Amino acid sequence: MPDGTHTSIAAIEVPLHVDEQIQSWDCAFKDLQTSDYVVGQVWARVGACYLLGDQVRARMDLPATIKAVRDLSAKWPGTIAKLIEDKANGPAVIQILGLEIPGLLPVNPSGGKIARAVAVSPLIEAGNVYLPHPLYAPWVDDFIEECAAFPNGAHDDQVDAMTQALLRWNLVPIEPIVYYNGELYQISPI
Repeated sequence: MPDGTHTSIAAIEVPLHVDEQIQSWDCAFKDLQTSDYVVGQVWARVGACYLLGDQVRARMDLPATIKAVRDLSAKWPGTIAKLIEDKANGPAVIQILGLEIPGLLPVNPSGGKIARAVAVSPLIEAGNVYLPHPLYAPWVDDFIEECAAFPNGAHDDQVDAMTQALLRWNLVPIEPIVYYNGELYQISPI
């Protein structure tokens, strides 16, 4: 919790059907030991519950990232939207796979990493975000450690992929307001 205390959230049964599934990808440029990680996550939403179902995390170059997107998309065919951060190798991944894998969406994150994490923290604090048990997904321990160390940890790629997914489902569109000749106009979508 924000004050440093720990809280447990009761386990839930994984539902047989979900409202929506998405993938969220945070890409990097190279697969060097000093490079950032490429992270691909599969999220499901059931009402107000957000479930992290699967994750790929490794240092990857462009060919390995393309293979990872293909593999995760084949493993989770119900994930129609695949959010790919429009930075690093993200644009190349979209360009190469755009005619092969449907639903690749470039995401240009707004605000800083901390602002995006703060924006989704109420969902976590309220107990709406669920993770798989470490017995079934051994990578969960590293995920939790990265989240706990954020923003001062060595890496933030898993946090970036998570916030990208949760923001996709929780940003309320703002209707633009325009002043013209001293009059206030609200522009509604057609």
